Amino acid sequence: MQRARRWAVTVFAGAGSFVICLWSARAAPFGFLPRADADRWAVATAFATTVATLVGAAAGWWAGNERRPGSAPPDNRSPETPDSPGTGGQTVQQEVTASDAARVTQVAGHRGLGHAVPGERPGRVTQRATASGRACVTQVGGNDRTAGPERGDR
Repeated sequence: MQRARRWAVTVFAGAGSFVICLWSARAAPFGFLPRADADRWAVATAFATTVATLVGAAAGWWAGNERRPGSAPPDNRSPETPDSPGTGGQTVQQEVTASDAARVTQVAGHRGLGHAVPGERPGRVTQRATASGRACVTQVGGNDRTAGPERGDR
């Protein structure tokens, strides 16, 4: 669902819950409500405001945590994959923004041909990239045993 639609749903859910709670607190003959009309309105308004705040907070969280269609989960693992795969428990988080003709390479594990690259890999990897213009971003979630100008090395 698009971002604007999610926020529209959030606003309407909050406003709708306020109106429904205000109406039900005024219309229902609850014995514990005050008898004076002004006091009854105050209690009904406080109740409706509390419920609308809770509904708005939940809906706002939902609207703000949108994932784009077709995107992988944040750590690029399937739900069946355990948190610590047993081959290294290190957590790696990388984020990059590249523009114009920038070239960025992110490797979560070890890199290179000429080095002794251990077989261990990071346990949990989160990589996010934003590129614009002619920028080039390369991301590798584990060990990268390749090197050279085509991969961004000089």
